[in-house]
Formats: sequence, structure tokens, C-alpha cells
Amino acid sequence: MLHRVLQNIIWFLVWAIRLTQKFEIRGLEHREKVKSLNPKNVFVFAVWHEHVLSVLSAHAWTVPYLTLASRSKDGDYAAFVCKKFGFIAVRGSSRKKNKDKGGKEAIQEYIAKMNEGISGGITIDGPKGPRHGCKPGIVLIAKETQAPILPAIAEAKSVWEFNSWDRFKVPKPFATIVITYGEPIMVPKDATPEQVTEYCHFVEERLAALHENFKF
Repeated sequence: MLHRVLQNIIWFLVWAIRLTQKFEIRGLEHREKVKSLNPKNVFVFAVWHEHVLSVLSAHAWTVPYLTLASRSKDGDYAAFVCKKFGFIAVRGSSRKKNKDKGGKEAIQEYIAKMNEGISGGITIDGPKGPRHGCKPGIVLIAKETQAPILPAIAEAKSVWEFNSWDRFKVPKPFATIVITYGEPIMVPKDATPEQVTEYCHFVEERLAALHENFKF
């Protein structure tokens, strides 16, 4: 019961703050290009965990994007907010200390839904880091679905930054959130495990370059 109450309190705060915020989109040409790279016009956002709330807020109530949330209490809160924003939450994450966290099943479900024509987004370094490191899930999804990866960062001048592994950022009321899209990345259908690792590094580099080149 308390868990549900806390979920609703968090959602109310997120919703109330979002009402005051403004959004600016950059790199829109990449967003338009990405739609032409797959027959079903699907793609998958590559996002840092620290930016996920801002990216979700910017795309709320547009189309029902897929999201990936862990099967933890933190994941419960994330999935609750995602659903309130109009997204589809797939639950599962990578193994931890040899304990199955539903990651394999989640990736399979994610791929199946993308093949049905639903785009999605992945926090490449979630749910527990290392910060700004790309785990292979997003590359494997792009490989299997032949959907392009669309790098995206979210920056705001005025934020609350948490003392967490990802330095999670929550833009303050009345902040302008700038969403910047990067050049799409296509992963070959026949990519080898070694190439999957290389594409993970490529995604990391593309997001880092967007951040380094960003100016308000």
C-alpha cells in the first residue's frame, strides 16, 4: 500500500514540474532521417541513465514508445511513471551476482514488440552502471530488428543532481530542456560478437560527442 502511495506522490511531483517546463529540439534532421532507415519506421533511442527523466518528459503523450525498467523497487517507480507518460514498460535487466533479473526475456519481448512496429528507448548504462558505459542490449536489439539507434541527450541549465552512481538529473521547475539527437547508427544483421562490442563503444562515443559539443 505504501509503495503505491509513494508511486503516486512521485508521479504527481513529476507531472506538476513538467507542466512548467519548456522543450527545445536540436538535430531534428537526424530524427527525420531515422524513420527512413527501417521499413516499419521504427528506431531505438540511446540515452544515458542520468537523462532519462528529461527524455521521457520531452516525448510524453506522443506515441507509445517502449521503455525498459528493472524488476526492482526502483524499476517499479520508473515503470509507473513511464506508463503515466503513455509508454509501454518492458520489465527486466542484466544478471547480477549470477541471479537472473529477467534480462533475456525482456530483450526478447522488446524485440518482438519492435518487430510489430513500436519504437523504443534504452538507457545504455542502466540500471546500475557503470556510468556512460554501453551494455550490449541496445546493440543486440538494433541488430535483430534492423532498427537504427538514435543517440539523444537532454541538457538543462537548472537541475537537481543526485549523489548517485549516474548523477541522476531532474530539471527544476520552469527549466528549458534541450533534447539533441545525433546521427543514427545502423548495426549489421550479421554483426559478430566482437562487432557488437565495437558498436557499443561507437554508441558511447556518439553520445559523448553530443555532450562535448553541446552549448546552450
